Parts: sequence; C-alpha cells; structure tokens
Amino acid sequence: MNLTAQRCYHLLGLPDGSSRALVREAYQRLALAYHPDRNPAAADMFMQIRAAYERLMLLLPDTGYGESATANQFTALPDISRERRNRRGNRTDRRFEIVLEDSYIGTSVRERI
Repeated sequence: MNLTAQRCYHLLGLPDGSSRALVREAYQRLALAYHPDRNPAAADMFMQIRAAYERLMLLLPDTGYGESATANQFTALPDISRERRNRRGNRTDRRFEIVLEDSYIGTSVRERI
C-alpha cells in the first residue's frame, strides 16, 4: 500500500502537518475503535490506520524525549527524584501481633495515626 503523507493524515483524521504526539493520540484512539478483536468487520480499516501511523512515524522527526524537549529541561532530573522522596515522608515501621488463624482467613489490621 503506497500512502502519501496527506492520505495518512486523512486516515487518522488529522490536519496536515500535525505533530508526532497528535498522530500517536489519534492512532491510539482509532486503534481501539477499529481493532479486529473488538470489531471483526473493521479489520481492513485497522490495517490502513496502522500503515498510516507507521508511515507518519517514519516521516516525522523524532526529538527523542518528547515534542518540546530541550537539553535544559533534563538537567533537573536529580532534583525531581529528591522531591519525590521527600513527598513520601519518613518510613515508619509498625509491629502488630495477630493470631495465626486471623492471618489465615485474611483479617485486616488498621492503625489510626
């Protein structure tokens, strides 16, 4: 199947020149609707949508980290992980005594803080 870029955009329901992110979103939405497991009668349409998506992914430039990625955005990654660790709070270990039979039947234990 020889698809032009304009035909690919049309199959995905997008305007010409759409970004990789928009192409990916449109493909995922249409793939769910026309997937042969969900809609056996639309197997041919699914194959066309898949071919259009693959063709556009080859044609559109890949920035590597997303549509608006720049080198300066990724210098703060260690700070993000540190913030995430602080948000979780300190680890606290609690000990509870339960009866073996309660453990076997799946009894839940809750503590109010």
